[in-house]
Amino acid sequence: MNLLRDWYFVQVAPDDPRTMVLPLPDSLMGRLLEYVVAHEIGHTLGFPHNFYASSSVPVDSLRSPSFTARWGDTPSIMDYARFNYVAQPGDGAALIPTISVYDSFAVNWGYRRVPGAATPEAERPYLDSLARLQDANPMLRFGDMDGIDPNSQREALGDDPVRATTFGLMNLKRVMRMLIPATTGNKLEDYSDLSEMYDRVIGQWRFEMSDVLTMVGGVFRHERYPTQEGVIHTPVPRAKQAEAVQFLAANVFKTPDFFLDPEVLRRIEPSGIVERVRTEQTNFLRNLFDDSRLSRLADQGATATAAAPAYTIADLVGDTRRAIFSELAGPHVAVDAYRRNLQRAFVDLMDTKLNPPPVIARTGPAGPAGPVPPGFRPPPPMPGDARALIRAELKDLDAALKLALLKAGDRVSRAHIEDLRFRIDRTLNPK
Repeated sequence: MNLLRDWYFVQVAPDDPRTMVLPLPDSLMGRLLEYVVAHEIGHTLGFPHNFYASSSVPVDSLRSPSFTARWGDTPSIMDYARFNYVAQPGDGAALIPTISVYDSFAVNWGYRRVPGAATPEAERPYLDSLARLQDANPMLRFGDMDGIDPNSQREALGDDPVRATTFGLMNLKRVMRMLIPATTGNKLEDYSDLSEMYDRVIGQWRFEMSDVLTMVGGVFRHERYPTQEGVIHTPVPRAKQAEAVQFLAANVFKTPDFFLDPEVLRRIEPSGIVERVRTEQTNFLRNLFDDSRLSRLADQGATATAAAPAYTIADLVGDTRRAIFSELAGPHVAVDAYRRNLQRAFVDLMDTKLNPPPVIARTGPAGPAGPVPPGFRPPPPMPGDARALIRAELKDLDAALKLALLKAGDRVSRAHIEDLRFRIDRTLNPK
């Protein structure tokens, strides 16, 4: 019940006046509980999570009262779409998922009796004819979450992660302004609700940014049989990947100051916000340069054509470096505490990529090797091209830092730049 309250508040509070002061009214909590129970009943009927469902809905349709009244915010209640964070105040769109078209389709496929079919194999032609309806209707498609396909993600809405998250951020900024009045209605309670809701805001921001991150090196998956035309795996277009990186630059690597509200922070913690921001940004940076993602970018670059160009490792390293060190291009260089942490994290991560720590061998008698699970493939190593491009990018960065040192106007920024140059030299010329 507490989790439902938190989800609903941080995702759609600006759209529902019943959230102005907590606790939420029983009538609303009952509706939220109904949603969760329906989802869990789906599991008892044998249905897994369908993370693809929400991606079949155009983002603009999520703001439509008529569309969402008919279909909800996702075609399947088995999705992890949660609540309609795309809807904006005044839209009048439905906010809570309902049993929808995919759920009816799945029940029909899984439970309908097939007249004249005495064996499971005899049912196959009819069941396949149902499955082929997915070709023309994306709302009937299914997808599991693998961290690669941007269409199959948890906590996501709509067919365009960047556009959906743009609307989601607009709501999160409104939620920040609602936190204190909504959580302090009872003057005899402490600030526990405020602290909890603030953490939920950060968590929602993290989910939405992660949806965008999956676009980089992403691969769309559409299950097909040999009788169906087309391929199963299609790389995310270059322009969409570049757009995702620019969005992350503007909303993750540029300090997300909308949740640095001192009126909130001074009520819940004496310190720690600088470290909180550093941790979030560093985690996104590591994920962005994950070896598996770099490997997919290498594959996409190697198979690119003039008609279908790829977003490459060189693009990723260069675009990210320019975003994180954008201060260096100005006439006067001053780097604040948040950006200093992020810039150190970038250089340290590149050092780890070029000079990975040694693997420590286990001591003592080796136990029996366990069986390798069927279909198991170890994660790919970092592509060789990545090392060369990272090294080249660090050399360019060092040259830019050398020039920036002449423009640094305060002692902390100068010390920071000199420290970065020291770290880069240690990375490129390890002992």
